[in-house]
Amino acid sequence: MCRSREQDGSASSCEAEAAALWRDHTPQCTHHTMAGSPAVARHRTKDTFVGLQCSLDSEEESYAGGSSHGQSIPRSRMITRSKSRLLAAAQTGACPERVETRSAQPQAIPEIPDGPLVISAGWGRTGTSSLKVALDDLGYSPCFHARFFPYLPEFFETLYQYAIGRRPDFPTKQLFRQFNSAVDIPAPLIPLVMEAYPDAKVVLSIRDPDKWYDSYVASLLWLYRTWWFKPFSWCFPMGWKLQAVGRWWLLWEFGDDTMSDREACIKAYLQHNAHIEASVPPEQLLVWQAKDGWEPLCRFLGVAAPERPFPRLNEGASEMAWQIARFIVKNPLALMGLKEYRHKGPLSFDTI
Repeated sequence: MCRSREQDGSASSCEAEAAALWRDHTPQCTHHTMAGSPAVARHRTKDTFVGLQCSLDSEEESYAGGSSHGQSIPRSRMITRSKSRLLAAAQTGACPERVETRSAQPQAIPEIPDGPLVISAGWGRTGTSSLKVALDDLGYSPCFHARFFPYLPEFFETLYQYAIGRRPDFPTKQLFRQFNSAVDIPAPLIPLVMEAYPDAKVVLSIRDPDKWYDSYVASLLWLYRTWWFKPFSWCFPMGWKLQAVGRWWLLWEFGDDTMSDREACIKAYLQHNAHIEASVPPEQLLVWQAKDGWEPLCRFLGVAAPERPFPRLNEGASEMAWQIARFIVKNPLALMGLKEYRHKGPLSFDTI
């Protein structure tokens, strides 16, 4: 299923009714404090869409979120929708069907990147690895993916400092300038990247909510909590930094780092998708699933679809664990913080 949005002619008339953006649609705030960091505000409750309905009932809402540090997105980027359409989208995880747009004009991809031309706003476990390989194949390389944290030392160290509160802001443009595309972006950074690159095309990768939750718990959460990861996270700088970033990431998404409340996690996931659909200009957004393959993605980007099959990657917990193990074996001094790692060559799943 994919949907490329075409602006509704009634959008301007209902703007005052439904200026719906990220955090205004989430319920009341709860605070979680990491050691050595400021309180991280996250809006989640167990009441089904109470906060979302309240924000839709208000005359107009503006997004004052974007990170745990409260950065804002200009109101000029707000795209509005009627109450009933947006609430239905959040409750079902789907947007009302829209007419497909015509093929876009191809973008000029610079040899030396100057920031993402394509941004994936979907959360992890929604086909982001397949999308990364596809964008590489289409010329949007290098492509950021969170799996490459150990291979991006400056990026990772800055993210760690930001996650624990030692940095008041995240230098988005400085660190994302090296990429022509970005997928699997840490959830707290998605609004910052979208604000920094407002002209980028946005792909919202989605999947069935129940399958998404099961996959997230079986892979990312398992890796974060498994017993064999504990010595790595206790003994080595890279380990405890990965652990801290993982906890910050989960707190931002779900309000806790256990994901024990299945219903609340799925609600958070659906709300995120609905907010993306409501806040991105229609001509810049493609709602996409990995099973859609090349055709809608290439039409959205204005490029020819390759004749080869669409890449199908599904890295589970074992693949992620082996990636960490390979890094430990190949780069023990960097692991212990005794030497700065310098990556050479492309950021490819085949080479890490």
